[in-house]
Amino acid sequence: MNTSNWKLAQEKSKILRSEILKWVYKHMRDFPWRRTNDPYVVLVTEKLLQQTDYGHVKKVWYKFFEKFPTVNALAQAKEEEIAEILRPLGLWRQRAKQLNAIAGTLVAKFGGQIPCSYKELLSLPGVGDYIARATLVFACEIPTYLIDVNTKKIVQRFIFYPTQVTEKEVAKVLEIATPKSPRECKLFNWGMIDFSALVCTKKPKCDICPLRENCAYYSYTIIG
Repeated sequence: MNTSNWKLAQEKSKILRSEILKWVYKHMRDFPWRRTNDPYVVLVTEKLLQQTDYGHVKKVWYKFFEKFPTVNALAQAKEEEIAEILRPLGLWRQRAKQLNAIAGTLVAKFGGQIPCSYKELLSLPGVGDYIARATLVFACEIPTYLIDVNTKKIVQRFIFYPTQVTEKEVAKVLEIATPKSPRECKLFNWGMIDFSALVCTKKPKCDICPLRENCAYYSYTIIG
């Protein structure tokens, strides 16, 4: 990315932050896991949501945490018990094994507490960049950007379309766009997830998009 393109990307990053924060106050979806900042619940929920539709997770969420309300309860459970509850999600045996391993590691290494450290979260089995950062944002009140298919899609369309850019370049934009206050950081990241699901969909709904005036995708494909 050359200097002039980067300057434009920086300017549009700030517009993205402002518009998403305005939008999310009116349109944010309500999920039970968004009503808690319990680190255990947040971490496990993010693992359940990995490559899974929120509707399927909702079907098992209450039952899961009634059965396994703490890290210790999950660590002591048999994989078969966990798998039975997770059956509606698919790949339930694999998920059960991973969650059991995460809980076991938390008990063995961290005394059953969820660490609020990016490096330590990454040390947990099956926890990658997104889940680690999401735990920091939604449980630990530590602002950071989240990069996944949703945020990459929005940034790619809004700032760079039709040019394809690397994940590293998307991350640089998100670092600027993501608010530094814990509360606004949460709202912004929830907003990006919901905006991707409701507006910037596979076939984007440009007619209702508050970003369209400054959107590279809209300018290129709609205006021409």
